[in-house]
Amino acid sequence: MKMSFILMALTFTTLSLAQVSPMRDYESSEHSKKDLNIYWNTVKSVSDKMKQNDCFKRAHLWSYKLEKEHNVKSKKVFIHYTDKFNKELDDLGNRGVGLIFRRLFSSNVGWDFHVAPVVNIGGQDFVLDPKLRDRPTTVKEFTSYLSSRGEKLLKQRQLDIIKGLRKLRNKLAQTPDSLGRMKYQTEINELEKKLKYLGVSDKENEKITITCKQVKHISEFDLNQENEWCFYQFASMYYYGPLQLRYLNYGDIPVDKRLPVRDRKYHTQQYYNDGELFINTDWDYNELEQSFDEFTLSNRISNLKDL
Repeated sequence: MKMSFILMALTFTTLSLAQVSPMRDYESSEHSKKDLNIYWNTVKSVSDKMKQNDCFKRAHLWSYKLEKEHNVKSKKVFIHYTDKFNKELDDLGNRGVGLIFRRLFSSNVGWDFHVAPVVNIGGQDFVLDPKLRDRPTTVKEFTSYLSSRGEKLLKQRQLDIIKGLRKLRNKLAQTPDSLGRMKYQTEINELEKKLKYLGVSDKENEKITITCKQVKHISEFDLNQENEWCFYQFASMYYYGPLQLRYLNYGDIPVDKRLPVRDRKYHTQQYYNDGELFINTDWDYNELEQSFDEFTLSNRISNLKDL
């Protein structure tokens, strides 16, 4: 209890420091309801020519297209999946306790993040992502849709563990020798601990709900890799991906900024101040050109004028 209080206090202290927001000095433009279908059709026409590999490249080109064609100042919504999500759900427990059951579902590739453009229609935000949805959706609908994948995976994870518990308890009841009973009881304790860590019970009919929490800075996501499933944050249309969001929060620290920054020595005001050098206020044309490879070969463009 004492250690948990200390960790909570450290997190609170760290996140109370001043950081640069990817929405600082930026406001998305507001448009009328009649424009929503126009914007949807605009991104859909580009989407139909693209693969389904890199969401950040698609989102960048969609946002650019909306501005150049319709003068839309959009923003982006980033959904960040934690290590807990990727280890326990996408990997379905193939590490640690999950090895007891040899549940080999490693074909499930982890999904670290997703991003899509957001337009302001009459004061309400709508997400435009024709690769995932068949219509514009509110941010709540969109994050709920993405977390529903996790809910299905978590339900499967829960049922696997319950099944394992049932087998172990039966073996425990049928084993007379103390060493065997100790072995099974230890495994049972581990699985019960795992259920608690996952935030679920041993009741098969339990309804599973995962809610992504909103954060303002990617550093908040970085520091909470084990106690939450997912987070979402808004950024101006100029931010390309998590790499650029971490430059904004930490400056050019000597770590792989494509991954969560867990080391607390980088969560200080000094490093947060360094992020001031990496505020994005306009398009980076190198990033836009890098996004061209999201097009299929038959639709590949060589110039932004062709977008």
